Amino acid sequence: MTSFIVEFWSRVFAILAKISLFAVVRRIFPSAINARFVDIWVLMHLALSLIAVVVAAYSPHPALGYFLMGYGFLRTFEIVIYQANVLLFDEYRVVKAGGEYHLEGYRRIVLLLLHNYLEIILWLACTYTVLAADFDHKWQSGAGTVFGGIYSSFITMTTFGDFDLLPKNATGAFVLLFHASVGLFMTLLSLARFISLIPAPKTRDAIERKQLEQPKP
Repeated sequence: MTSFIVEFWSRVFAILAKISLFAVVRRIFPSAINARFVDIWVLMHLALSLIAVVVAAYSPHPALGYFLMGYGFLRTFEIVIYQANVLLFDEYRVVKAGGEYHLEGYRRIVLLLLHNYLEIILWLACTYTVLAADFDHKWQSGAGTVFGGIYSSFITMTTFGDFDLLPKNATGAFVLLFHASVGLFMTLLSLARFISLIPAPKTRDAIERKQLEQPKP
């Protein structure tokens, strides 16, 4: 019996990819979506995520901070689903349909990934700034500030250093669980992308050379 697991998850992630503002824009303006548009979209959202942290910290209107936090969760979800599709399913779908899969460029995809990684840190920094009261902070004076939010988000995303936050309630625990899961996926994906760009050194071993010269199935 043929395995169905790849096809199953390919369809699941194809459906999840539709839950994003980018998918809506693509449906409305299909002819406008190209590599240049994607680059602008990524840079625009990186700038927006930084602005969101500042607004969450200093705006006198809490509702605006909650709105940006909600959009940040949607955008983070969109990034994770997009990166999973690029890593696992886009090529599979194209080849299955009889096409030939191409990337715009290896360096470009790594740079976009790094932009996405930083953007997630900033969106979650906005969340930690808005929900500062839902956490006990080891760095108390940083709670609710721009730098404090970015610091907490970076530590959670990378798990580098002493863990900064302790949730006070289920909301805080959910945010930390979501962020830690996203951070693990994005960190592993970033490492995989970088490693894939490292050229393999030549070998003097005859068997290894023979293996490398064999055509891939």
